[in-house]
Amino acid sequence: MVSTRFLLTLLLLMGYMPPLLAQAPVLQGQLRAQRTHAPIPFVSIGVKGKNVGTVADAQGTFSLRIPPQVAADSLTFSAIGYQPQTVAIAQLVATQQHDFLLVEKPTVLPAVVVRARAPKTRRLGTTTHNPFLWGSAQQKQTQDIVEFAKLIPLANTPSELVQAHIFLRRPTVDTVTFRLNFYRAGTERPAERLVERTILVRTAIQNGWLTIDLAPYALTLQTDFYLSFEFLPDKHLPVPAFSYGAQFGGAALVRTSSLGTWKREPGASLAAYVTVRQ
Repeated sequence: MVSTRFLLTLLLLMGYMPPLLAQAPVLQGQLRAQRTHAPIPFVSIGVKGKNVGTVADAQGTFSLRIPPQVAADSLTFSAIGYQPQTVAIAQLVATQQHDFLLVEKPTVLPAVVVRARAPKTRRLGTTTHNPFLWGSAQQKQTQDIVEFAKLIPLANTPSELVQAHIFLRRPTVDTVTFRLNFYRAGTERPAERLVERTILVRTAIQNGWLTIDLAPYALTLQTDFYLSFEFLPDKHLPVPAFSYGAQFGGAALVRTSSLGTWKREPGASLAAYVTVRQ
């Protein structure tokens, strides 16, 4: 009798498993350019504002488990240089679509700035760090991002971006991959993307200031903006891979999911700055 009851319970559990699994479908696919059909690497994929997301790998492929609470929402695919694409999750689950084509944005040439005097080199942002303040670059999932941003005030002055700097501490790995993003300054948080250029940096890291050369990208901005360092996932890396420095004052801006919500934490700001010519 005991065996019969055990078998009945087991069968009931087995019969109940498929609905549970069905509540969390896994969406998989590849992102490619509509014109060339070439894979698009490191596309940001997520439900906007819901902290559910991932990032495509270097071949444009992705896999994302959809929790039940966002099943009625839409999934957005966002890549630098391409028009964003938003599709209802229910439609993706029903059609089992695996191939996604993104449309390229028109190329806009940078404006030429003519100066009547020799430019001056300045450092804008937070150029110092407090040894007792830091934050960890910790990923919730190995396929998602960690992104932290710093407000750079330009005071409506045309500025040629020369270098980006960020203070890192206690790395547990030798090399990481960053994507640098430039966002328009919104109300206390980054707004839409300001620069449609892919700046991908695979670099060795150690304790101290990391400097990234921006001169090859010929970037000139005039309005206040947020510079962000987006730590791209690597399933082979331990978590966390490093900590980032901070300084008292201002606010830290961090998000831990592609297209997720920016979290603003007052009291300390990211130890990061840019070198510009004005």
